Amino acid sequence: MPASSPTADLHALARTIAEGCTECRACQFRCGFLHECGTPKAMADLLLTTGKGRARAFECSLCGLCSTICPARLPLTEFFLAMRRAAMDTGRISLLPYRPLLNYELIGASRLFSLFQLPRGGDTVFFPGCTFPGTHPASARALLAHLRAHVPDLGLVMSCCFKPSHDLGRQDFFEKHFGRLRNKIRSMGVTTVLTACPNCFKVFSEYGDGLTVRTVYDVLAEHPFAGGAHVRGAAIMHTPCPYRGQDRLQDALRRMAAETGLDVEKTRQDGALSPCCGEGGAVGMLRPELAAGWGEKTAAMATGRIVVTSCAGCVKFLSKHARAAHLLDLAFFPAGTMAGTLRRPKGLLTYLYRLLFKLRARFNLG
Repeated sequence: MPASSPTADLHALARTIAEGCTECRACQFRCGFLHECGTPKAMADLLLTTGKGRARAFECSLCGLCSTICPARLPLTEFFLAMRRAAMDTGRISLLPYRPLLNYELIGASRLFSLFQLPRGGDTVFFPGCTFPGTHPASARALLAHLRAHVPDLGLVMSCCFKPSHDLGRQDFFEKHFGRLRNKIRSMGVTTVLTACPNCFKVFSEYGDGLTVRTVYDVLAEHPFAGGAHVRGAAIMHTPCPYRGQDRLQDALRRMAAETGLDVEKTRQDGALSPCCGEGGAVGMLRPELAAGWGEKTAAMATGRIVVTSCAGCVKFLSKHARAAHLLDLAFFPAGTMAGTLRRPKGLLTYLYRLLFKLRARFNLG
């Protein structure tokens, strides 16, 4: 049976939303995008009656919060992604605003920055993602050393998972390029992928086609760090959007943060209810003020407390509005993280540190 078209998929989802949405406005109350655009039912009705409104989905962060709080458990995030795919399929969406992000994606998968290395007899690789090794280089090196000490014959794969293209609705491009990456990993004899990036975790979990996907925090829970509390202070946890439905993982991340000595306080918008940091869906490249509103919401919740998260992208975006720290920085270098002296490269320097991570890892794993 031939695959359905993006438009057909969208119309099927739109009918589900139009028939199931009661317009209780719970999602509108928490989402700036829906506050502007109207209820999901109104958007679905507009699409079904006029065929219009697809492009508005590029103002949605695809964070999944609406689906989480929907009393009817409607597939709202899938609906907005389908709107993007159908809009992209028409060829009327300009990629110009997203060119920096798409170039970043291609650079991450280039021969210069990619690495595929697996010791003989190994079946597990660490996939650090694009951002983490460049923006948190010391922790990336420390994490790799810790993983190698506890995972026999650990390999390393550096590349891009192509989630930016996936979320922009470039489905054919994504399936081609991620499929090539996945098949190369499998051809190496790899059965398990350890991810440090929440977005990579989500992509491999959904499209890994038989690969077992675990986060590095699963290994850290099994083989914790030596030592006890190191720092003091009040903190809140920010849950990266791809971890929104991962309750067990969220509990592990909270315990790990508390083990650093921080007093991790619960908030009313915690865990599955965490707002997007502002990076999601590349909204900031189209509507920067809308994307900034998410980070400002987290800053308002923090009220002077440090925001701890397990995503390098979230650290970058939340740091514009509040004091934010990566959980792995706190775990490996607590004093330097709290004092603000731990190196966190920015701009072009992130490429240099990512390349240095690759070269050092290739030498050490060789």
